[in-house]
Amino acid sequence: MPLVIYGDGVVEIRGTFAGQHFKRDRSGNHFCSMQRRVHSRSSAQAKQRKAFSKARAHTKDPRWVSWYIYQALNDLPFVFDAIVTGDPDPDCTGRYIIIGKYNEKDLYQRTDGTWYIFYETESSKWYIGFEEREVFYGMWIGDTTIKGRYEGLKPVYKQAYVTLRVQPPPADYQIPHLQAPKK
Repeated sequence: MPLVIYGDGVVEIRGTFAGQHFKRDRSGNHFCSMQRRVHSRSSAQAKQRKAFSKARAHTKDPRWVSWYIYQALNDLPFVFDAIVTGDPDPDCTGRYIIIGKYNEKDLYQRTDGTWYIFYETESSKWYIGFEEREVFYGMWIGDTTIKGRYEGLKPVYKQAYVTLRVQPPPADYQIPHLQAPKK
């Protein structure tokens, strides 16, 4: 809340309110509200701010945030892993990484190499299966988007759920330490 000191007219105004600042008018007996000045950012500052916001949207871990900022500042795309959860039988849960393209969509393989997530254009559906790029009896069928619930066809049972998560930084990535400028 602004403080207005009034003596022989407006003597002093201290403080701001709701992004407004105040000043004396020409007569000196009144004060008026002025818009707060906002300094425009340079394109480099805007890019850094956008990179930090994008990085913080995915995680709060400093190591990961640093990696995502590096990616965003260098215009590198974020790569997503597929995470399969649920209680499917047999167990196809785990982390799936992109190994290529199939039918113009990403092809995912579980990290141990035994299961795949792929898209079939004929049915316009995503599948989780044993064999890469081969639709057959005994797999989970999803919807037109990779994320969501997958229903099992006999002899597989129960449901699996797929979510996407940004790939973690490489194991050898270290947070860069800023050094004080040399004088």
